[in-house]
Amino acid sequence: MSTAMTPPLAALIYPDERHDIEDLLEGVARRLQQSGRQVGGLVHRQSRYANGNKCMRLLDLRSGLQFEMTEDLGVSSKACSLNPQALAQASVVLRQALADGVELAVVNCFGQLEAAGGGFVQEIAAFVEAGIPVVTAVAARHEAGWQSFTGGAFVRLPVDEQALLHWCCQQLQREDQGDRSC
Repeated sequence: MSTAMTPPLAALIYPDERHDIEDLLEGVARRLQQSGRQVGGLVHRQSRYANGNKCMRLLDLRSGLQFEMTEDLGVSSKACSLNPQALAQASVVLRQALADGVELAVVNCFGQLEAAGGGFVQEIAAFVEAGIPVVTAVAARHEAGWQSFTGGAFVRLPVDEQALLHWCCQQLQREDQGDRSC
């Protein structure tokens, strides 16, 4: 497939139990930023609260700000711990990256919220509509939702640094019309 025919949307579809996908996305984004490319978006950071509950944060690749996406509801809580205010704040990061005309967008993941039509689907669609390449991660359990959202118009990338970097460079060079290296 020629570069001109490659959709500006890619997904790293990974097994549900894989946890190093965040490091891969951030590493490639940082490498591109260091080479002078305008890469924006969010990457996932996970840690634990003192009581052992998972704490999920999103990191803004441009400012370094972090958004705590979960709330610690206590060790015995079974309720949804998503922090809706943080989700709204993180969506502003993506919309600002779009307004600033980044060359490439990283959206931390297409997850449960996105599969249900929420989360960052509007932001992903806005980047694609503006012709800005987007890369995201999709857990295998959400692949059907991703397929439905994209209509199959995306590039499936292996979970591999070189493959991800190659796709990103292809997209960036397409924008440059070959005038600049990645």
